[in-house]
Amino acid sequence: MKKYVPTLFVSVAAAGLLATSSVAALAEDFYAGKTVDLYITQDAGAGYDLYARLLADNIVKYLPGKPLIIPRNMQGAGGMRVMAFLHDVAKRDGTAMGAVDRGVAAEPILYGKESKAPFKNPLEFSWFGSLNTEIGVAAVWHTTGIKSWEELLTRPTITSMANSQGGAGARALNAILGTQFKQVCCYGSDSNQNLAMERGEVDGRVGWSWSSLKVANMEWLQTGKIKLLMQVGLQKNKEIPADVPLVLDLAKTDKGKKALTIIFANQSMGRPYLMPPGTPAERVAEVRKAFNTMVKDPAFLADAEKRHLEISDPKSGEEIEALLKSIYAAPPDAIAAAQDAMKEGEVKMIDTPNK
Repeated sequence: MKKYVPTLFVSVAAAGLLATSSVAALAEDFYAGKTVDLYITQDAGAGYDLYARLLADNIVKYLPGKPLIIPRNMQGAGGMRVMAFLHDVAKRDGTAMGAVDRGVAAEPILYGKESKAPFKNPLEFSWFGSLNTEIGVAAVWHTTGIKSWEELLTRPTITSMANSQGGAGARALNAILGTQFKQVCCYGSDSNQNLAMERGEVDGRVGWSWSSLKVANMEWLQTGKIKLLMQVGLQKNKEIPADVPLVLDLAKTDKGKKALTIIFANQSMGRPYLMPPGTPAERVAEVRKAFNTMVKDPAFLADAEKRHLEISDPKSGEEIEALLKSIYAAPPDAIAAAQDAMKEGEVKMIDTPNK
């Protein structure tokens, strides 16, 4: 006996399949033969650059039309140069992407009216993913003799800054925990900051990405050349020794903890990617879908491992949007405390290194 299937149901289902196929076909028609520019916030060989090139080499496999993706380094202004370009200049048709510093999205809320960001709301942009949930560390060189984070409360400790817009982590810890970090600007890349530490120009680093340390400087940790004092982020990394405390657990007040949460929330979008404001929704959806498929593909994970790049708890575009919404909806007293931390800690910056 034949089963009866309502004609209306068949028609609706067919229409849905046709609509889905049509959207995919349109996206393929658009990207076929196209070149997509991926603007990278750091110079060649730096952490953000290595991850961005991993993305460029792999995401194209999952995009309809398989466009050519060209990485373009555009360092400057603490990563804000790329954001300004995407906001004001880049094409908005789906052929422009950015690999940006994880801290730029919080610039408006951390600095308020004094913010120099070209945007007021990071949700103007279309975020499509992050390859890592990052954790930073506060570390000192072995010759300092510093063994625990408590010593930072009474001992002035000189740390490096990448650029004049950087150093937020050390400023926050100075203001909220009472550490005595003094910062020297401007060293730029990870390699320059590490060289300064090795030469004795600075005592250590704050907010040094664990994924970058693992790739380039694990031997320093294994041989005792560096000492880890704190984990900087919203959650501990299980690969870091358990006796290295998380900064949130060191805050003495609930307001201080909430302020640190705002400041260090960017660690949860450790290697973020986005598209300019006004990019067509259907293009954003295709790129997000491609990203989400890519990060689960064993071939991609194998490529990342081959390049010694850690893929830890990647975030979707939707998850990044939710994180940013939660930061910008934080209680006013917590936002005020975070903004005060940026101002108070900055007073302790210095102009010259140890040597």
